[in-house]
Amino acid sequence: MDMNEMFLRIVMFFVPFLLSLSVHEASHAWMANRFGDSTAKRMGRVTLNPLPHLDILGSVIFPLLMVISPGTF
Repeated sequence: MDMNEMFLRIVMFFVPFLLSLSVHEASHAWMANRFGDSTAKRMGRVTLNPLPHLDILGSVIFPLLMVISPGTF
């Protein structure tokens, strides 16, 4: 696999991943706030902006390893 193909593969994975992560986590935060737990709202996570939802290990390192590894990780 050449570098261009790997770069394209990573971009094609991370763009939908960040979009779905943002919608999913914002939904959790909104529903928790609705049921009386304002923790996520106080942390600024009731938003579709992906930055407040990112975690370096779970949102960047593990998905990156899954994309670039030749088999299953």
